[in-house]
Amino acid sequence: MFLARERNLMTITELRNLYREHQLVEAIIEPSAQEGSWIVEFRHARGGFVLLTDSHGEECHYMDLDLASKSAMAVGFKQVRVEAK
Repeated sequence: MFLARERNLMTITELRNLYREHQLVEAIIEPSAQEGSWIVEFRHARGGFVLLTDSHGEECHYMDLDLASKSAMAVGFKQVRVEAK
């Protein structure tokens, strides 16, 4: 179950499945705690957020905003919201 303010971790394949099931409502790129990098997360239809991770369960960090956008769009979204640094 997804709860508000909770962050769940998923790979791009798992996220694609949620997108196809209409469980994700928004793709968001935001600054990471690591200086100069970006993370990609998705807002779930039931509340809460799902963070894009690699196959080892580690957050995906992008040094390039364009690459972060491409990863978000690979899930299925046509638009991505970018949070200011």
